Amino acid sequence: MDISLTRRKNLKKLERNLGIKFANPSLLNRALTHTSYAKSADKKTLPHNERLEFLGDAILNLVAAEYLFRQYPYLSEGDLSKFRSKVVSEESLSRYALKVEIGDYILVNKDQEGIQFQPALLADTYEAIIGALYLDKGLEGARSFILDLFAKEKKKFHEIRDFKSCLQEYTQSTYKTLPRYRVIQEVGPDHSKKFKIEVKIKGKVLGKGWGPSKRKAEKMAAQSAWENITQKMKSDSDERHTLKLRETIF
Repeated sequence: MDISLTRRKNLKKLERNLGIKFANPSLLNRALTHTSYAKSADKKTLPHNERLEFLGDAILNLVAAEYLFRQYPYLSEGDLSKFRSKVVSEESLSRYALKVEIGDYILVNKDQEGIQFQPALLADTYEAIIGALYLDKGLEGARSFILDLFAKEKKKFHEIRDFKSCLQEYTQSTYKTLPRYRVIQEVGPDHSKKFKIEVKIKGKVLGKGWGPSKRKAEKMAAQSAWENITQKMKSDSDERHTLKLRETIF
């Protein structure tokens, strides 16, 4: 398909929004081509984005699964599946797409103008772009793009996770005990108090958190504790890997 000069300029704008650059812009253009546009009377042979969507969905799920597996080493298979379904849900993908204004660049038939801003279509197009990027730059290029997105969305991931449950499951399975929360500070007037809470495991403080209520402060303390635990696990894993490598070399 020949791409007009105006369309090429528009695609370059979208590339800037996405933070990527295609070696083959026709792949990006195809990812943005809805079936209604491709199958209109005068464009019968024009390729559309459904196959790219299929490919992108598989790549996105693979990268998301690997990312979550490494980031949350003590989550069960069931919890990892639930977390991934949230991260790559239609709601999440359409939100990502809206941020970079993908809807402005989707090609649809004139009689269907407006559908390019529907959440389902935005999510599908986002997956198609990932599929196109995989064909253009390979798995590493697609992975880098997805992981960059996840890094920007890390705050949202924290909102999805229930850190108190994670911490409780971990302490029960590892130490056969439950975490203990304690208010260590209160500030402000009665109508607008803030609480600082610490969480201990076997007498050791693993995290602290502030919040406008005890419940929210506990959540922040649990998040702090969980991040400290996972960071230590990662450090221990890296150290074991280094020792093993040294043993192999020497």
